[in-house]
Amino acid sequence: MLPDQILADFAEEIGISNSALGYYVRGEREPSYDFLKRLRLARGVDINWLITGDGNSDAKPVTSSKVPNQVTIPRYAIHASAGGGAVVLSEEVEDYFTVSPNWLARYLPKGARAGIIEARGDSMEPTIADGDILILNFSIDSSAVNDGGVFVISVDGVLLVKRLQVTVDGHILIRSDNDLYEQEKVTREFADERITVHAKVVWSGGPIRRR
Repeated sequence: MLPDQILADFAEEIGISNSALGYYVRGEREPSYDFLKRLRLARGVDINWLITGDGNSDAKPVTSSKVPNQVTIPRYAIHASAGGGAVVLSEEVEDYFTVSPNWLARYLPKGARAGIIEARGDSMEPTIADGDILILNFSIDSSAVNDGGVFVISVDGVLLVKRLQVTVDGHILIRSDNDLYEQEKVTREFADERITVHAKVVWSGGPIRRR
């Protein structure tokens, strides 16, 4: 959850009580129209996106003037499979991580939309292990795929973490870092029709594991 000081500052900013904001954050009460209107004015949140999931999810990050040099990154209630595949079930925020903007700037360009999800499976080992936390850059375009890297993609509704590489003949290699998994080569037409590139993985981490 967000640190208490940030929640208190945010409640003060939009003009509601700490307890009311706490109810909304914990999912114990449905947000009122007045709260949604205040949220839109304060943070530029698209109310239609909040209610229906359609529209623009971009908004100013929640920060605290009393906790300087901190940025919060949403952690989404979904898992990307570094293995056989996981069906995309939810994009709701279940938690937040608080980091230094200077640290985050090492991995994301200024103004990029960041998010956090958890990886499942072993297909990307040793780069990404089962249960690792992934920091994602959602502010990417087609040129990011041309440059290669590790991405969160969905293929026919299945969410995956894979390494993408564009070949000289214009095809796309979908690769796993674990040699036990075979790579796949697909055409641009197949990729355009059936693959969605959601974000680029810019950082991964997890607990120390035994050798």
